[in-house]
Amino acid sequence: MRIRVAVPFIICIFMTIGSASVVWGGAGATSQALSLFSGKPYDSLYRMDEIGIALYNAAINNNRQSAYMQVQKLQKGMSNKLLLSYGYAEGWDAVAADLAAIETALSRSAPGNEWRELAVKVRLSLDAVVSGNGSLWLQYDYLLREDVALIGQALKRSTNDTKAAANAAGALLETMRMHVFRMDAAAAISGHGMRTQELIQQMDYVDKRINALKTDRGSSAATTLRNALQSLDGVAAVLDNIFRKETGDMPALAPATAVYPLRWAFFVGTMISAVLTYVGWRKYRQMPYGVKSIK
Repeated sequence: MRIRVAVPFIICIFMTIGSASVVWGGAGATSQALSLFSGKPYDSLYRMDEIGIALYNAAINNNRQSAYMQVQKLQKGMSNKLLLSYGYAEGWDAVAADLAAIETALSRSAPGNEWRELAVKVRLSLDAVVSGNGSLWLQYDYLLREDVALIGQALKRSTNDTKAAANAAGALLETMRMHVFRMDAAAAISGHGMRTQELIQQMDYVDKRINALKTDRGSSAATTLRNALQSLDGVAAVLDNIFRKETGDMPALAPATAVYPLRWAFFVGTMISAVLTYVGWRKYRQMPYGVKSIK
């Protein structure tokens, strides 16, 4: 008879320990809970990410047939409205536009350089939804800051020849624009669409100052150069807002928070089960067989 009480008691202990690890176990427990309880939408999201990788590889290898097939799969996958609840709508709209542009380019046999960058954008965007704070697009933080530093160095290097300085800085700014172009959809799907637009506006302002530097002379050129350098500080400030880790924005992958109530329900449930088992055990000790003596 003791086994009937001991076995449930031991099971409840293990369930309590397991539930505690789910609640406080960190990222590993989060991913396990998601895989167990999120269901088909989350599985489909992983599948979409795999297709995005296949599209990227097809673009790198200039495999048009494979690329077209992956685009069709992704467009079909995006018809799942529940799937689009992961991440932000603005970013998904950008992904849909990029896929349509790739499909059009492939249909008219455009050269690979016309749609390869779009494939990179799609790859980064889907990874952003799945990977959250570990997304590949976040690596552009270092790259964009390096672009800002190089533009500043180009402007300072040729102060005696402002036109040459402006030409060098303008070329570097175009490189930075390409980097922003690659990650803007991923940033939008992660909730940074407005800040990315602010970044582009700041870059446009820098571009105007650089173009003005090509024609200004004398003291006017010196003033324009100072303004151009100050505008770069504005670009760096926007980058701080986009990439800083202490930002209050939610990660692109929202279901992690949706699982928390379920975790706590399991934890509280097992605690209650453990208490009831203990109470039953104490009662069993008093009345081992649940039958009172008639004496």
